[in-house]
Amino acid sequence: MMSRIRQSAVRTGIAIALTLGSWGTGYAASSAFGCAGLETNKQLASVEGRNGFFYRVIADLRMEQQLSEHTADQVATIAEALEAQGTTLVYVPIPTKSLVLPQYLPATASSDFGFDYDVAKRAYEGVIQRLREHGIVTVDLLERLKEQSGEEPPFFQADFHWTSAGARASAGKIAEVIRSLPGAGELQKAEFETRPTTPSSIISTMRRMLQASCTDALPLPRTQGYETVETDSGASAIDIFGSPSSGGTVALVGTSYSDLPASNFAGFLSQALSTPVTNYSISGGNQFGSITSYLTSEVFQANRPRFLIWENPIYNNLGKFGDAPLIELATAARQSCRRIDPERISPLGPTTVSVALEQGEVSDSAVIYAFSGDTLSRHATLSFKLNDGHDYQSSIVRADRMVSTGRFYFPVRYFASEASKRITLEFDRLSTNAAAVSVCHPKAR
Repeated sequence: MMSRIRQSAVRTGIAIALTLGSWGTGYAASSAFGCAGLETNKQLASVEGRNGFFYRVIADLRMEQQLSEHTADQVATIAEALEAQGTTLVYVPIPTKSLVLPQYLPATASSDFGFDYDVAKRAYEGVIQRLREHGIVTVDLLERLKEQSGEEPPFFQADFHWTSAGARASAGKIAEVIRSLPGAGELQKAEFETRPTTPSSIISTMRRMLQASCTDALPLPRTQGYETVETDSGASAIDIFGSPSSGGTVALVGTSYSDLPASNFAGFLSQALSTPVTNYSISGGNQFGSITSYLTSEVFQANRPRFLIWENPIYNNLGKFGDAPLIELATAARQSCRRIDPERISPLGPTTVSVALEQGEVSDSAVIYAFSGDTLSRHATLSFKLNDGHDYQSSIVRADRMVSTGRFYFPVRYFASEASKRITLEFDRLSTNAAAVSVCHPKAR
């Protein structure tokens, strides 16, 4: 088992030293909740800290956060493409629970897993510094979350999400950063009031997994509930993919941290900024689900926000899936595209079209934009023959939790110069009359 855990740590680039320690039955005796075998749990390896706080081994105890120069450059390209069209990207990497609440870590975090707070903190700061060196507005939440005082901590005990106290503190820090940026004065002005409601419990997959290894009930993930309303209209916070008013708006994309109603993150942002914040976040969408759904949507193209807040936990590696998702985002943001004449698009079947290309039309840095004509489409495949007779194929599949838009962006890279003069596009759903194909460029030309 230790061998498998060690191999997993190496594959994901996590600087955790796994050494033999007092695991198993000995740990159960010291557990406040009768927990045993948490560290070797195949579903969610964790450690039990003090005062009922639990930490995930892979996500919370990692000391190396991956962000290569190449990935940072790709994120910078997205920021530049957005800025070219009047939108400032504000990137918000959420620090790990162990960085924010080290006082509750068990001794085993260091003795058995080699966790070193100073190393982990330097790694976190290194990611922020690298992003900023690439010109990306990046918000450092660590000290603000650590300073969070009061009865409620910034993170739940038996869950990894932030509480409403953590969300509120983070919203305040983000608002401070945005107010210091050019364009902040252009935002729509509105007055908001945040009212406490009854305490709320969240549905926690982490607590459920942990509970299976414990005899006593773990702390419930409960937090003080809040409701933010616009005082001049009485309308409460914004629905996902709602239509904000034109000009000077703020959009939020992110993970379940931003999509957690009990934490009221978007509401706190609206009040802190004194402007409506439209929340497009998606739970379970990981690092790209929400922002890809939003940037490829008609809503974004028709009404771009002045500021786009992108929330993403620090441990969600932006380079995990290669650079194709980042290239797609940059291309969707810039929209430097030339539409192919519809007369060159021919149906080959109920879900497939053939596109005739002109000599040199697609460069090696180009991206093929394909719209199925059906916004419910979630799957597209680009294929063509190379000059040497080999086949090239690339597919994009939108996960179930993403909002479908029917819009896909395919980087063709160096294969373009070897492509034949015809490409094929196959979709899971196709409306031929509304379909469109364009040749785009993610960077300024």
